[in-house]
Amino acid sequence: MKSNPKWSELRPEQHLAFNAYSTLRTTQVYTPRPGRTTQHGPDYNRLSGTLVNTTTMFSALSSLQPRQLAAQVLNFALVLSTAFMLWKGLSVFTASSSPIVVVLSGSMEPAFERGDLLFLWNRGMNTQVGEIVVYNVRGKDIPIVHRVIRRFGGGDAPLQLLTKGDNNAADDTELYARGQSYLEREKDVVGSVVGFVPFVGYVTILLSEYPWLKTAMLGFMALTVVLQRE
Repeated sequence: MKSNPKWSELRPEQHLAFNAYSTLRTTQVYTPRPGRTTQHGPDYNRLSGTLVNTTTMFSALSSLQPRQLAAQVLNFALVLSTAFMLWKGLSVFTASSSPIVVVLSGSMEPAFERGDLLFLWNRGMNTQVGEIVVYNVRGKDIPIVHRVIRRFGGGDAPLQLLTKGDNNAADDTELYARGQSYLEREKDVVGSVVGFVPFVGYVTILLSEYPWLKTAMLGFMALTVVLQRE
C-alpha cells in the first residue's frame, strides 16, 4: 500500500493538483460534534453555519402537516390584513389618504430632516399661513412637505395656497403642474403636519432605495410566521 507523497517528492506540474486536492479535503461541509475541534478557518465556519441554519429551516417547514401549514399561512395573511385595516382606519380618522409620510429631502431643514416620520391631519380645511402641509403634484405621485407662505380666497371662495420649502430660495411655483400657480386646498393638499418622530422613517427610505431589502424582509416575516409553533 502506497503512502501519500510528500510535497518535496512531487514534480512541479503536480503541485497544482495537490493544492486542489488539499483544498477540497479541508472544506468538507459537516457539523462538528460537541467537544471536538476542527482545523477549518472562519470562512468555513460561516458557510457551515449558514448551511446548517438553512437546512434546519427547510426541515422544519417540510415537517409541518398540511393543516398546520395552512393555519400558519392564514396567520400571516391575518397580520397583513390587520395592518391594512389599521392604515385604512387611520386614514378615515384623519381624513387623509396618507396619514403618515416620510421626509425624503432636506428642503424643510432645520424644521424637518430626511428620514423624519410625519403625522398628518386633514379635517381642518382653513389652512393658515405658516402651517406645514403635504401636497401632491397633479399628474405625479410625488408628495411634497412645505410651508404655506401665502393664501388666497377662503369662505365662499375656494382656498388657494402658495408653499415654499424653508431651505429653498424660491417658492414652489416651478414644482406645481403646468399652468398651475397655486394649490387648491381641497384637491391638492393631503394634510397638515401635526406631529413628527425624527429619523424613524429611514427604514422606509432604505426599502425604497434598495428594493431587494423589501423582498428579503417580507420573506423573513413570512418564514417566521409559517415556522412559528403554537
